[in-house]
Amino acid sequence: MILPRLIIADEHRPGKVPAGVMMAAVLKEMGYRLKLFLGNIDEPSMRILQVMCGQPVTLLDPLLCGGKANLRWLFQSAASPDCINLVIMSLGGRWSEDSAFRIPKECLLMAEYLECEVIPIFYSDTSSTITIRTVTDVIKQFENSVGDVIHSVLFRSILNYREYELVDREVGRQTSAISLGSISRSMERESPPIADLCSGSAAQAILPVRSAAVQIKSSEHMIQWGLFSALAQNCPEWKPQPRLGEPISDAGKVNVAVVRSPALTLGGDGTEHLMRMLGCNVVEVPLEGGLYQNVPIHGVYVPHGLTFLVIQMFFDNAYLRTMLTRGSSGSSFFLVEGGSAPILGDRIVMPPGFDNSETRGFSVMPYDSVYRAMNMGTPRRVFASGRKANPLLRGSQEFVGGYISNNLAIASPDPEDECWNLRESPQANVFGSDAWCKGRALVTRMRIEPWSAPESFRRWLEG
Repeated sequence: MILPRLIIADEHRPGKVPAGVMMAAVLKEMGYRLKLFLGNIDEPSMRILQVMCGQPVTLLDPLLCGGKANLRWLFQSAASPDCINLVIMSLGGRWSEDSAFRIPKECLLMAEYLECEVIPIFYSDTSSTITIRTVTDVIKQFENSVGDVIHSVLFRSILNYREYELVDREVGRQTSAISLGSISRSMERESPPIADLCSGSAAQAILPVRSAAVQIKSSEHMIQWGLFSALAQNCPEWKPQPRLGEPISDAGKVNVAVVRSPALTLGGDGTEHLMRMLGCNVVEVPLEGGLYQNVPIHGVYVPHGLTFLVIQMFFDNAYLRTMLTRGSSGSSFFLVEGGSAPILGDRIVMPPGFDNSETRGFSVMPYDSVYRAMNMGTPRRVFASGRKANPLLRGSQEFVGGYISNNLAIASPDPEDECWNLRESPQANVFGSDAWCKGRALVTRMRIEPWSAPESFRRWLEG
């Protein structure tokens, strides 16, 4: 099985748009067909990719998926043999000029699990000596952990063309990699506010990033674009990943309504891929109203996002309002996750900057919510296990991975109402609780990664 695949990993700089995001947009503009993946939790990059490329993006986090087999099954489900299956992720960085370059574990695991080329993108805004030291250090770390997966490198924010010539020469002398080119410092961009990216002004918010991508594309002599496709093809034949679970019996009769809005896209589309793999039909229901398929609905899924931007739309959409009130009774599959969880609760404190500081949810579950900021903040990976009866996890030995934001607080009058225990890892001690349920209805502050527990998710869908 041929699945052309490639990892572009950026040296991390807080607040900056990763160059890999702009490279993906340029490749799309040049006519390459892409399937896009984000290899680590980075919601601003997730949304910028979606807006710049005009297509869905799948979160592919090795630490959340629960192992190599699960990640490969997710990748295989979302990938296409007719596209460059492109993974954008963080390469890590240094705490200071004198500290070692730290590559995140998920980056090394991604290269190992997908068995493909990695193109690291390095900042070169200091001396060429420091840049080359970083390049050789990173290549050595990959060789020691994964093997020979880096045959090309790219540079950004280089001081001047003379400095690039020095770096290019030393890369050839000290490593077996070649330089694909450089991106000028003038094309560096700050990441737009995520609330703007998730609202109706996304096209305007993204203009500075789009202009940088246009400049990168026009600098054709500075980057060897043709090698990206060649490197994607230069990977071993894909060994099909065996199914980790069988489709639901009579699954073709199971229709799951997925609420669609630009504000509800921060978790990617991995959950929908699993639903389809299990044989369900995904029925898209626009939050803003409009046409939808007139079919019976057997489940409802409200994805993670900045729901405070669109709370009123939930109440204005009569069809959706009916589905939420009926579905939350517990008789059918029902999932509301992450930043969307407050809509099913009682009191909602809006983030600073809103005219109305408070509003109300549907009062289906017994909790109050507080958005502490306009963004969802730095995510925290967590693993949940069963605390009491709930539709997804049976007892303390079943786990589902996911992440939460400290900028969203949800509190129950009685903590005993919460049905999950939270841990930093399946082996760690319990540090908190989460999730509320009624029958098969579940609401959680986590953006869960169902690919970490496909059999449990199948059982829940099947009822």
